[in-house]
Amino acid sequence: MTQGTEIPIETITLRGGAGALAGWEVNPPLGTPNLGTVVLVPGFTGSKEDFEFMLPLLAAAGYRAVAYDQRGQWQSEGPDDIAGYTMADFVDDLRGVVDQVSPDAPVHLVGHSFGGYVSRVSVVDEPARFRSLTLLASGPSSVEDIKFSPPQLVAQVVESAGQEFLWQQMSAAMDAAGQTPSPERAEFLHDRLVQTEKANILGILKCMETPPLADPATLRDAGVPLLVAYGDTNDLWDPEVHENFARQLQARTAVYPGIGHVPNEDVPAQVTADLVNFWKEPA
Repeated sequence: MTQGTEIPIETITLRGGAGALAGWEVNPPLGTPNLGTVVLVPGFTGSKEDFEFMLPLLAAAGYRAVAYDQRGQWQSEGPDDIAGYTMADFVDDLRGVVDQVSPDAPVHLVGHSFGGYVSRVSVVDEPARFRSLTLLASGPSSVEDIKFSPPQLVAQVVESAGQEFLWQQMSAAMDAAGQTPSPERAEFLHDRLVQTEKANILGILKCMETPPLADPATLRDAGVPLLVAYGDTNDLWDPEVHENFARQLQARTAVYPGIGHVPNEDVPAQVTADLVNFWKEPA
C-alpha cells in the first residue's frame, strides 16, 4: 500500500525474454469505470519505484497501470552478459509486457528517460498496440544536446570501478544540483544501483551511443498521439531541446517549472493530471 492513498499497489511478476520481470500494478477502485491500461517504463538505473507516487493517482483517475523493472534492473532477472541488453532485447520485453497485461486492446505508454527510448522504438515497430506515447524527460538522444557524459566514457568508468563509484558520482551530482535525497531515499537509490546487473548498465550505455530513431519523422508518422513532458530546470536536456523535439514530432507538450529530470517523483499529481487530460483530448 502506498502511503497516503487507499488504492493498493500490487506486486506482480511478468515474463521477460531473459527471465522474470518484477512489476507493480494498480487497478481503479470498485465501481469506477476502467478507462484503459497504462504501461510505464523506467530509465537508466531506474525501476518501477520511479512511478510509485503516480500509480495510485492513475488508478484513482480510472486507469489500470503497470510499471516494471527492465531486464537486469533492481528486482528483475537479466543476463550477466552485455550482449543480452540490446535495444531489440528491451523492446522485445516491452512488447511481451504489453501482450501480457493487455492482449486485446492497445495501451497508453509512458517512458521515462531511457525508457522513452525503448518506448519510441516499440511504437514505431507496432503502432497499433499503443493508444498514445508520452516521452517523460526523454530527449532526442544521449550523444548530442545533452548534459551527460559521453556514454562510452561512463561505460569505461563503470567497467573499471563498478556501480559503487557510479553511485558516488550520481550522489555528488544530486548534491550539486540541490537535490540531495533523504537518508532513506539515498539508501534505496544506492541499493538499487549496486544490485542492478552491471551488464544492464553497460548494455544501456551501449544503446545510448546511438539515437533511438535516426529521424524523428519515423515516430511522428507512426500515427500515435504524442506528448513530450519535461521539467525546465536541471533536466538532462535544456528546455529548447525538448521544445524543438516536440515540434519535429508534432507532439503536445507539458512543462514543469522548476523541476528537473524526475517530474514523475517531484510533481506526480501534475504529471498524472497532464496525462489524463492528454488521453482525453481528441487525437
